Amino acid sequence: MEAIVANVRQVLQEAGLETDASLVVAASGGVDSTVLLDVLDGLGYRLHVAHLDHALRSNSADDSRFVANEAKRRGLPCSIERLDVRAYARTEGLSLEEAGRRQRYAFLDQVADRIGAEFIALGHHADDQAETVVLRLLRGSGATGLGGMEIAREGRYLRPLLRVRRAEIEKYARQRGLRYREDPSNRDPRFLRNRVRGELMPLLKSYNSNITEVLNRTAALLKTEDDLLGELTQEALDTVICECCNDKVALDSNRLLAYHIAIQRRVLRTVLQGLAAAEGPFDFARVEQVRGWIEADDKRLRVVGAGLRGQGCGTRYILRRGQRSPVACCFEIPGVLVLREHGVKIRVQVVSPDHFDKDRLGGAQVALDADRLGTRVQVRSLRPGDRFQPLGMEGHKKLSDFLIDAKWPKISRDEVLVLARGEEIAWVAPLRSSHAFRVKSTTRRIALCTLRRWDGD
Repeated sequence: MEAIVANVRQVLQEAGLETDASLVVAASGGVDSTVLLDVLDGLGYRLHVAHLDHALRSNSADDSRFVANEAKRRGLPCSIERLDVRAYARTEGLSLEEAGRRQRYAFLDQVADRIGAEFIALGHHADDQAETVVLRLLRGSGATGLGGMEIAREGRYLRPLLRVRRAEIEKYARQRGLRYREDPSNRDPRFLRNRVRGELMPLLKSYNSNITEVLNRTAALLKTEDDLLGELTQEALDTVICECCNDKVALDSNRLLAYHIAIQRRVLRTVLQGLAAAEGPFDFARVEQVRGWIEADDKRLRVVGAGLRGQGCGTRYILRRGQRSPVACCFEIPGVLVLREHGVKIRVQVVSPDHFDKDRLGGAQVALDADRLGTRVQVRSLRPGDRFQPLGMEGHKKLSDFLIDAKWPKISRDEVLVLARGEEIAWVAPLRSSHAFRVKSTTRRIALCTLRRWDGD
């Protein structure tokens, strides 16, 4: 018993917990969480017991009552909630295991936030870790997945028993005379983890009796190597990403390909995951497909999957999520218009020709004849059949042809905005203004139009 207590105390000290720290203890009623609760209670921390009833068994409410009675016996506050995990799994298209995991963590987070607890203690142990490594190996995980569960994750979730074997936990419960619940679903062969636990792990032990320790050691080694690769990947991301917003990331293709292929893959996985977090981890095949497009300098518009598209443009490779809704609105000038969905801000200032610096002009800042533009302008998305007279040209041109000539990628067409007076286009932002609205020697007032990124400030 002393070894388990010492192990838990060491984990909590490494996590930086003060002796009077507040913890939420995830309690299922099983032997693991019951032993964890007993050890933490004995160490004197301020505990709050939390139990989520997944409503997957007819007698699951008995577990809730058991946990509530155990908390009451110890004089500890307790939060219990019942959720229909099966219905949630159907709605979200998830397995029961994944649905239960998501709702369990969401519940624990809510409890911790409500009571102001900094940490959440979970009952995973060394045998759980070994099973997790095997499961992830079967699913084709890389080093990140095979690194297994972390003792401390995201500065909030703690697994104080992760270095302790299941047999030691059960021995502790017997010696302490602890009562706990047995969940029959832990033996249900429909769940892959249960088959790994009941069938595959005993088989592996016949080849190596220390397989649990070996798998835990392997996970620890891979975790430290993965941490190093993670640091190198972050450094690469800072170099490779040349544009980033909520629904778009543009990568410098040449800089990306200059890195080792392992870093290339990690950079792409990180970017894809960031754009489509709800879709879960991107597998090797998907990441490698995107990397192949970049390596081949592919300029075609590609469907990546999970709501993402990709396209090469010059020395950049653009990844986008979804499409932006069409825009059509008016505003008075001088004035400012913020388009939140596009993440941009358009400002139109009226200045005297005497205070006009033409050297400041570019695609994202243009000068127009203010009197020609008028006092009320429209900002909208592109429309089929749009035409305008690009600055410096004699004739009109289809906007679609203009974008092709400008090598503006299809993937970003919905980012282009038009500033117009009535049906007449004055500016194709952020590319070119119209010759019809140009500043001339007779211009009395200049409309200085600027397009900028807007991040909420």
